[in-house]
Amino acid sequence: MTAASPVPGSQTSNTLRDATVHGPTIQAGSISGGVHFHQTPFGPPTPWQVRPVPASFTDRTEDLESLTAWIRSRSPYVRVVAVHGPPGVGKSTLAQRLLDELRDEYPGGQLYVDLRGYDRAGPARLEEALGQLLRSLYGGGLPSGVEERAAWWRSVTAERSRQPVAVLVDNAVHADQVRALLPGGREHLLVVTSRTPLTDLGRDGARHHHLQPFSPAAAQEYLAAVAGEQRVSGDRRAAHAIASLAVGLPLSLSLAGTVLASHPDRSLAELATALTHRRQQVLASPHGLTPFGVAMNSSLNEAYWGLPRPTARVFRIMGHLFPYDLDAGVAAAVCGLTPQEAEDELAALSGAGLLITAREDAVRGVVYAFHDEVRAYARHRAVAEATDGELDEQTRRGLDFYLATITAAEYLLTDTHRRLARDYRFEPNAPAPFTDKDGAAAWLHAQGDNLLPAVRAAAAAGLPRTCWQLVHALWAYLRLVHDHTLWFEAHQLGLAAARECGDRLAEQEMLNTWGVGLRGDNKFEAAVERFEQVLQIARTDGDRRGEAQALHEIGATYLAADRMDSARVPLEQGRALRHALGAEATDPHEQRTYTRAVALSDTALGQVALGLGDTAGAITRLTSARTTLLKIPDPFDAARALAWLGRAHALAGDLHTAEREGQQAVAECTAARSPRWTARSLELLGRTLQEAGQGAQARTAFEQSLEIYMTVNPRDADRVRRQLPVAP
Repeated sequence: MTAASPVPGSQTSNTLRDATVHGPTIQAGSISGGVHFHQTPFGPPTPWQVRPVPASFTDRTEDLESLTAWIRSRSPYVRVVAVHGPPGVGKSTLAQRLLDELRDEYPGGQLYVDLRGYDRAGPARLEEALGQLLRSLYGGGLPSGVEERAAWWRSVTAERSRQPVAVLVDNAVHADQVRALLPGGREHLLVVTSRTPLTDLGRDGARHHHLQPFSPAAAQEYLAAVAGEQRVSGDRRAAHAIASLAVGLPLSLSLAGTVLASHPDRSLAELATALTHRRQQVLASPHGLTPFGVAMNSSLNEAYWGLPRPTARVFRIMGHLFPYDLDAGVAAAVCGLTPQEAEDELAALSGAGLLITAREDAVRGVVYAFHDEVRAYARHRAVAEATDGELDEQTRRGLDFYLATITAAEYLLTDTHRRLARDYRFEPNAPAPFTDKDGAAAWLHAQGDNLLPAVRAAAAAGLPRTCWQLVHALWAYLRLVHDHTLWFEAHQLGLAAARECGDRLAEQEMLNTWGVGLRGDNKFEAAVERFEQVLQIARTDGDRRGEAQALHEIGATYLAADRMDSARVPLEQGRALRHALGAEATDPHEQRTYTRAVALSDTALGQVALGLGDTAGAITRLTSARTTLLKIPDPFDAARALAWLGRAHALAGDLHTAEREGQQAVAECTAARSPRWTARSLELLGRTLQEAGQGAQARTAFEQSLEIYMTVNPRDADRVRRQLPVAP
């Protein structure tokens, strides 16, 4: 097959009959016959997110046998296991071991979410938890609101009953949190951990399991697994004393065992004496701790004060910092270290049992996390030992690291986004850890859980300029993930920050991108309200670029709401102003920006013309838009224009041209790696094929569109289902 020039008017014609095209093939000439596009699966890979079971796992045989037997007896229902017990007793580790035991019975994967019920900053919001679970199985944008997200979660999992999933939910505080996360369909498993019994889950059929501390024998066995059998067997009396001081808590024992493993010459008797002294110190403090808390803090004190002072400093700083998880990049920026020094310090903390090695990430390297009790201790030490202004400086260093790196990604991924000021107090010396668009997108995805915490931290620290600048830079990430809960909370904080600064241009940008998010969540009236506020500010301040953008967005919102008469005038006004600004521009980047903006307005106006029955006007607009976008070049938006151009030719009666353009639009959207627009172009092609009397081919196109939409947007999937022709 010979590829032809995609410029309209090309005379090259290629014919495929009863052919199968594997992979994204861009066809610029004529395509006819039975063509099937094999789509690469757009959803995420099968998730295996639960951390591996540590080699030191000990005992718990009766717990595992009892829970495993109960789970297997409950088929075909969704099973819920609720494990409760004091902090540090090993609830999460037992759950990990349980899921490992049952791995082959849940081929749909293992998902993990931490509700952070005992975190000082407050628990994770249900929207966040549902978003994390949905993104694990589903590759599309996410609506706002708990109810709709929970409904999508049930729908996505109900479709996977033949490939059931196991979900580990850590650190819940009440049953309603867990109930919103229950999968739909059958055969799935949800294991939840909490410090207190979630008795109300009984009406959901949950099996409650109280996890007890280790027995004295199991405690010594576990200590031997961590510190070495030979050392423990050499002094059973001291080992028994250490186990008693740890009151059977695996986390406390693990810290003690790690201290021994790190100091081969230190005797168990010496450690037992030191822990006894630490216990007396804790008891003398005014904390009013339970016996479990006394044991935990005694072990943490011994582990912490045994660290080299530079390592202890990294522990304090990173425990007090806002990110949910850590890597060498942020540690280096905040602690004033080289990346290798930072990695060495984090590895040392992991070796000391004070950090958990969460995962190996292709983008971030080794990613670390805190046990919630250990993070609380690190924060306590940070406050106790900080000098005046030290904690504020460390927070600002962390925020400046994220602001600089997110901005670097923004410039690569959205080069026509309006560039606003960035105010750094501690601009990172190291370059961004990526150099191209793919790398920038990968970094943003890898840091996804830490981006909203950065915005919240800036707001809480009284840094409004940093706050709105973070939100402004996040535009590139929001366009990638379409997570509307993240979108709305970030913009609520960003808008308040911009107004606090009295920065009208920043306020305008916050309102504008907030409006785009509202439109994407089908909240059309609220979106128009935001864009009208932008229009008022822009006209008052004489900002013609902002005025043109607001007019376009108002028209685009009415278009999305299928209100064609209301859409036409603001789109035409916005286009005219964009054209005038482009004619006045002398900077090549600005000229390209306005040229592309005019073409996007023409694409929207072409759709409006279609909706109003003006097929000739639609063809003119869309042909112009596509020609311009190919020349810029902007292949993705050119493909979108072509998909609508195919529909315009179909409605004008030129079904041969419409089919050819529709097939080509599918190929180009696939090549652009846009699942949403691959599905949309297949849907539009399906309509054309149906009108051409090709019922079987139309059904194939609709079915392929539906398959993608089921992993991209359930709302759009429902629309396509309504268009599916009845099978013969």
